[in-house]
Amino acid sequence: MTEVLQGSNPFGVDPDDDLLHAVPDGVPGWSETMYFHVWSPDTAQGQGVGVFIHCGRWPEDPDLWWAQVIALLPDGRLLVDRSWGRAPDDRGPATGNLRIRCVEPLRRWRLELDGAGEITSLDAMVDGPVGAGPAQAFTFAIDLEAAAPVWDMHAALGIDGLQWAAFHHTQGFRATGSITAGSGAAAREWDVAGVAHRDHSSGPRDVSHLGGLHFCVFVFPQSGRVINGLVNWNTDHAVDHRTQAVFEGGTGPDATVEIGASIRFTGLEDHRTHQPRALNVAFDRADGSSYDLKAEWLHGYSLTFLSPNENINGVDLDGQPDALVVTQSTVRVVAPDGEVGYGVIERDYRPSHLPSPQER
Repeated sequence: MTEVLQGSNPFGVDPDDDLLHAVPDGVPGWSETMYFHVWSPDTAQGQGVGVFIHCGRWPEDPDLWWAQVIALLPDGRLLVDRSWGRAPDDRGPATGNLRIRCVEPLRRWRLELDGAGEITSLDAMVDGPVGAGPAQAFTFAIDLEAAAPVWDMHAALGIDGLQWAAFHHTQGFRATGSITAGSGAAAREWDVAGVAHRDHSSGPRDVSHLGGLHFCVFVFPQSGRVINGLVNWNTDHAVDHRTQAVFEGGTGPDATVEIGASIRFTGLEDHRTHQPRALNVAFDRADGSSYDLKAEWLHGYSLTFLSPNENINGVDLDGQPDALVVTQSTVRVVAPDGEVGYGVIERDYRPSHLPSPQER
């Protein structure tokens, strides 16, 4: 069953919800996180570059923010950093290296970093935590302009909460700016002219019963179409939620979003390699047709979510052998009409549940 909504804010999102949320008293496990992913597919050097940001409140001191920041550079190279700091206001998180700022709620964001990251690769990330080894300077300044309205996942699902949050918003953007890696004569700069997406969540977080999830956001720069999707399941493998949203028509009053609950993803064979890397994402449209997207793996990184609420750069299974491993794959995706988009397919699994390449 699908539903079509129209307008520049079809879920009636309060603009203040884009800002940092007040920390409630007496709510065990409450957390707030923000995530951004930027990909610029065409550069003067001929290879794409990107940025991953994931930041959240530290449970022991909710006013202190942690941030995972990764530069995705050509030839599979990664620069990985983890930093800490306190936000100066409610416009977005900040650490010693990173500043995120909501310039205009529901519309525009600014991402800035002046720091460094460990020089690494996906192969190294799957062998253990990374982020504190030999480093290279990197900076970025990136502006995001909304390609579509905010997707309110809870409004779409008609529920009060997920296992990881009671509030969850996602949005697609066009991105412009620059990324620089290295310093002095060895510095290299890439112009950013691509796409991005973000999510913002808050609420009690308990993933002890979460078996895994598939999540995607694709932005098509030519048309501005944005596709969001989620499937998550419990530790007994039973699907908990399945939902997708297709935004078309930009951010004006004639924009539409079609929401449904039929999305299916290719699974995961091996968290170490992100295989399979040729991926299918499919769902049913309102007219009854099947909408099949073909995705090609371009770049990736692996993370670990440790209970109760700690995020690690790399795969860390020493203390929690069956912790939730996050495999985040930057992809090029082709829609049925031939338009090309870019984004992320996230496949999160507990190692005991692998291999699991079947469609979910």
